[in-house]
Amino acid sequence: MRLERLSVAFSGPDLIAIARRLWALELWGDVILPQEVRVDQKGVPVTADWIERYVDAGQTVAAFLDDQHHYDLIIHTDGVVHATFDFADGPSGLPAFLGSIPFEVASFGTRHDEWIGDPDPYYAAGFGNHHLPHGWACAFRGEGHRNLVSRRWLETGPWRVLRGPHDTTLVQFHDLSLDAEAALDQAVPAHEHMGISPKGGYLQTPYVYRHDLKGLYDENRHVLKIVVLGRTVPAVEMRDACAARRDNALGPDRPIDNVAFIFPDPEEARAHLPRLWPYELECWTIIDGVETRLDTDQPPEETGT
Repeated sequence: MRLERLSVAFSGPDLIAIARRLWALELWGDVILPQEVRVDQKGVPVTADWIERYVDAGQTVAAFLDDQHHYDLIIHTDGVVHATFDFADGPSGLPAFLGSIPFEVASFGTRHDEWIGDPDPYYAAGFGNHHLPHGWACAFRGEGHRNLVSRRWLETGPWRVLRGPHDTTLVQFHDLSLDAEAALDQAVPAHEHMGISPKGGYLQTPYVYRHDLKGLYDENRHVLKIVVLGRTVPAVEMRDACAARRDNALGPDRPIDNVAFIFPDPEEARAHLPRLWPYELECWTIIDGVETRLDTDQPPEETGT
């Protein structure tokens, strides 16, 4: 299955390395030089070394590979590298291809223009930071997985997971054989689950906290301990805890290896266990006067409470 006109935004610590790799892969066939190069919307001479020559000249360096500007390679120096190209293989071939690119997070635009057309456009969740709104897929490579609340999150969504070399993960949000309406119905829950949304598992950068995480810091285990009694911990609070863990929110002198939610009531603890597990947060309770950890590496069974 050939994937035509893929629109992808890549982010990572070295945008120039990403752009160079994409250009070296000859994704645009026998194109030797771009048809046009622009720096901050201003046309500049087209040269073989356009990336190196212009990357420090402005915020956006855009190369267009055809007369209609359907295909491009654009470096947004403050965010992402955007590329539009054809891919000879189907989704199953993408993880191996992506594994050769030094990105961390990738967003794939929609393949259905109807989603964003009038009179009722769909505003998809996404990753922010100049990434594309969620379309049919997204991907993570290496350290990019740290932008998830946990790697366990990949196993919890209404999506298809494909893995490739160099710790590459492709998340497919809908079946590509579906028409626009059916694809959207399938994709919306996946978009919300993966995006920056109240129940989403993606950690934007910089992260915006919704709760003031107050607890006792365990210096021996580098764990922030939060006592919970008589309330349900909302999803956004669990996501905040994951962001605090990722970003060491207490500062360099108090690193956070994990966050532990401690429920004095064992029933409350057991009810929260399956909800905390996808975030890889610790779940503790008090049994016979002793703090007891309930979570393990294996997913717990749903209690129905």
